[in-house]
Amino acid sequence: MANYALVTASGKDRPGIVAAITGVLLEQDCNIEDSQMARLGPDFACMLMIRMPEGMVSEQLTRSLAPVAAEFGLRTHAQDLRPEEAGETRPDQPKHVIHVYGADRKGIVHRISRHLADRSVNITNLHTEVIHHASPLYVMMIEVEVPPFVDAGRLHDELSALGKQIDVVVSMKPKDDARF
Repeated sequence: MANYALVTASGKDRPGIVAAITGVLLEQDCNIEDSQMARLGPDFACMLMIRMPEGMVSEQLTRSLAPVAAEFGLRTHAQDLRPEEAGETRPDQPKHVIHVYGADRKGIVHRISRHLADRSVNITNLHTEVIHHASPLYVMMIEVEVPPFVDAGRLHDELSALGKQIDVVVSMKPKDDARF
C-alpha cells in the first residue's frame, strides 16, 4: 500500500528552493501528487502531497530535508497521511469558482468567507491580489465545494447581494465553466 505525506516549507524567498526540495524528494524516490507553492511578500511557502515508497514514513522525509532547510533557512514539516486523505475528493460537492473585484478595503475576505462558512461551503483555494493603478483594484479568486443541501444558484444570488453591500462585484460559476 502506498504511503503519503504532506510536506510544508516556508522561509525567505530566493532562487533554488523548489529545485532543492524536489531534488531531495526525487533522491528519496518520492512522487509529488499535488502541490501549492507561492511567494507572498518576501517569503515563499509550499505544500506538497507526496507519495512515498512503501515502508517510508514522514520522519524520514523530515530528516532528508534538514540540509535543504538549513541551507535555505526554511521551516519544514512533514506529516503522514492516510491514502484516503491523500486522494480525498468529494464528488457529491461540486466545485465552483468565485471571483470578487472592487476597490481595496478591509473586511472583504472576512465577509465573503463568513457567508460561505455559515452555509457549510468549504474553501479549497483562495488567492487575493491588489492591482495597483490610480485607484487600487482588489481581486479575489476562491475555489469552493458546495454541499448537496446548498442551492448553488441561490448562493450565487446571495453573494451578489453581499457584494453590493460591500461595494464589490461577485460572480460564481461551476469550476469547469470558470474563466478569469
